[in-house]
Amino acid sequence: MSEPELWLSVLGPVRARRNGAEIDLGSPQQRLVLAALLLARGRVVGHDLLLDAVWGDRRPRTALSTLRTYISRLRAALGAGAIVSAGHGYALGSGPSDGTSHSTSDSTSDLAAMERLAQEGRYGEALALWQGEPLGGLEGAYAQAQRAHLAERRLTLLERRICEDVEQGRHAEAVAELTPLCAEHPTRERLAGLLMLALYRSGRQAEAIGVFTDTRELLAGELGLDPSADLVRLHQRIITADPSLGAGPQEDRAVSTSVPRQLPADTADFTGRRAHIEQVTRTLLPADGSALVVAAVAGAGGMGKTALAVHVAHRLADAYPDGRLFVDLQGAGPRPLAPEAVLGAFLRALGVDAASLPDDAGERAALYRSILAERRVLVVLDNAAGTVQVRPLLPGAAGCAVLVTSRARLTGLAGAHHVDLEVMPPDEAMELLVKVVGEPRVAAEREAAYDLMRACGHLPLAIRIVAARLAARPGWSLARMRDRMADERRRLAELRVDDLAVEATFALGYDQLDEAHASAFRLLAAPNGPDLPLAMAAAVLGMDEAEAEELCEALVNVSLLESPAPGRYRHHDLLKIFARCRLDEESRRVALDRMLGYFLTAMAEIFGMMYPGAPLLDTVRLTGAGPAFADLEAGLEWGTAEEYGMLCCVNQVAETLGSALYDAVSLIDMMTDVFDFESDTSGYEQVVGRIIEAAAARGDLAAEVYARRKRGEILHARRAIEAAVEEGMAVRVAGRAGGLALHHAYAVNLLAMIAHERRAYDEAAAMYNESIEVWRSLGHRSEEAVVLGNLALVLAEAGSGAEAVRVAETAVGISRDLGAGRPHPQIVYQLAVALGAAGRPDEALARFEECLAEFRRLKQHTWVGLALRRIAEIHLRTGRADSAVERAEEALAILSEVAQGWARGRVLALLGRALIQLGRAARGRACLSEALEILERQRLPDADDVRALLAELPAPGA
Repeated sequence: MSEPELWLSVLGPVRARRNGAEIDLGSPQQRLVLAALLLARGRVVGHDLLLDAVWGDRRPRTALSTLRTYISRLRAALGAGAIVSAGHGYALGSGPSDGTSHSTSDSTSDLAAMERLAQEGRYGEALALWQGEPLGGLEGAYAQAQRAHLAERRLTLLERRICEDVEQGRHAEAVAELTPLCAEHPTRERLAGLLMLALYRSGRQAEAIGVFTDTRELLAGELGLDPSADLVRLHQRIITADPSLGAGPQEDRAVSTSVPRQLPADTADFTGRRAHIEQVTRTLLPADGSALVVAAVAGAGGMGKTALAVHVAHRLADAYPDGRLFVDLQGAGPRPLAPEAVLGAFLRALGVDAASLPDDAGERAALYRSILAERRVLVVLDNAAGTVQVRPLLPGAAGCAVLVTSRARLTGLAGAHHVDLEVMPPDEAMELLVKVVGEPRVAAEREAAYDLMRACGHLPLAIRIVAARLAARPGWSLARMRDRMADERRRLAELRVDDLAVEATFALGYDQLDEAHASAFRLLAAPNGPDLPLAMAAAVLGMDEAEAEELCEALVNVSLLESPAPGRYRHHDLLKIFARCRLDEESRRVALDRMLGYFLTAMAEIFGMMYPGAPLLDTVRLTGAGPAFADLEAGLEWGTAEEYGMLCCVNQVAETLGSALYDAVSLIDMMTDVFDFESDTSGYEQVVGRIIEAAAARGDLAAEVYARRKRGEILHARRAIEAAVEEGMAVRVAGRAGGLALHHAYAVNLLAMIAHERRAYDEAAAMYNESIEVWRSLGHRSEEAVVLGNLALVLAEAGSGAEAVRVAETAVGISRDLGAGRPHPQIVYQLAVALGAAGRPDEALARFEECLAEFRRLKQHTWVGLALRRIAEIHLRTGRADSAVERAEEALAILSEVAQGWARGRVLALLGRALIQLGRAARGRACLSEALEILERQRLPDADDVRALLAELPAPGA
């Protein structure tokens, strides 16, 4: 088969070729995007699915823009029309964007070719398209799931091809191929049957019988199952040397004609779960297969597993005319039903006389399978304790089906189709409330209804209880019920009506835990963050990661903990409240202190790599183990994912751990220096405010001064200048009087920066020199270098370019010594500014490019934008207005994303000047006008410059 002009491959490493020549597809993440589009087989793939495929639950803030970059690069590599935009997503190929297929994936991929060949029965050619492990070299949950799916598809094709070989007389070749395959997949009965048949037809009857014996023993020993009826019949025909090896003799049909109809009544107002219903229904619909079909629905208490199972079973009633068996196995309680007791009840329902029931559990199971062998019966096993309880209750015939529900995921059920039931989506939760309470009441208080659903954690049982209470009290408003639910301490008490209670449902699972697992369940509920990585869970539990993972995974298995991504754990909101109600205050304080220690240790490592020799590293309390980072990039990736969790931690410390307030500010201090926090300062400002209140209440002067200093810096970042000056002045005085020289020096630096922005150059220089003297007296050379660089900026802007270069070079020298030959990019930036002011543009540009690369590596987007603006300034000053426009546009795009209004105003002013030089006066005037509006709002003196420039321009149309 000759390749078309463009050929895409996923049945091996993700590759692309044009006319046989390899195309560079870029990074693994970029290749994963292409793979996701290709695996969609021409259909539109939404942004959310692509973001999940690349980053899972750990998306960076810039994920969507990065995804668009990947798409742009792939389009450039593959050619115009290879990837089309469609709504909120993308698809491969050209053609309509309404969800129909697109030509690229249909005609130019190994995946499409494989499916086409398989449909035509050309299995050997289809298999030849595999070039190693599918999606080779790509990582992540999405890639692994797709890889497993493709591997299963390949194995199915291989079985079909080998079956053709056997039927066409190539027995010896089939035996050679099947022998290692059966060893690799020892419980796959289809392969075992093919090997038995090939051996028998090769004249090796004894070996064929031996394969059956080995398979039977393996199934019994590892899975507790008997071989399928088809494999048993094949074995019998081989033993008797059946010359035709066709259909074997039919077993006697069970004499009973009893048709059990044991399903409980369906829920009249059953709502939502449409995708799950279709998934389970498709699994359980009768098919001409050779194996029993089993659907296993798992989920925490209150998720509606029983209601879903009963609803689906009623929908499938006509498909199973020989009966529907149902039992509550009571697996969540202290005394689950014994399988032999359930078998006795089932056999009686199937028409077996009670006096004829065997006493032996194994004989009961065998009789049960025999009776069901020629029937179509649906068996619903509700509330299972585990796989051991379920296995004896499985029919042996392919015509039957089993639907199991359990709080634990029954991974030991071979061949089962697993469905994990989670909380309801908001729209389905609202639909359920409407059905019970009525549309008029919900429509009248829509916002209160949404608040109420959030308070219920979208848990079906909780929603049903709240809805029932409201239905029984037509005079109650939804807002009143919402307000009653607002207090976490009484929320579980509100979630009770008649014999339904969320707390009692949770307690059924919790009461089955031993002390180690119960303690872990409680302690892991202490943090307020959205979830916990394994390393942090281990820190909170006070144990190593292997022990913590064992405990966490055990809690996940019984649905008392969720794992939204590999190595991350969280409680459902209501389960967290349930766990916290059982957590004593001392244990809570210990857990929070461990969490703070974990974050401090991790951030200190990152901060130390970014700012070697910084004085903050001498004061951070390192009490716990933190994650290990291979390099700074790995640390920054971790920090970006955990930023919100750290802010939650500091909030809790402010509320609870009064003795750790100084440590909490240290964590915030490192975070503001490491992360590009200026794009959204609100979370930082709020948490620092809480620490100030807590420190003042406890009389902790050091923590209060430290926190006020940080608040001043945060206020300055969001351009609340007067408030920032107030904090800086207070810390300057308190630091000097209280012996907190370090904070005094930082405050003076802050005040100097503000004076600089107001063009009070002499005042700014004097304060920078004051700060430098303090740092020299304390022996902190890293901070001395930072302030020297700031002083260089003042000198450069004040017209002392040569002096600015001398000061900046001193700062770079100190930073280079501390950084093992690698100066910090912010100080290199300051030197570049000084060089530009001294009339040395080429040297300045070289330095700007140097620091720009570092800012990008460190993901410091604001600094990337600032450096681009400075580069544009030099281009404009040296007569390269077109280059200035290009760089200014780059800066504008970045600074708009990080919400830096003041910097955006300055870039717009620069862009306007450059456009006017290029003769694009109308657009240049528009940029200047927008810049003036921003700079006036920010109260920056730059506004005067822009206003004067606009006044000099000729009026439009003049």
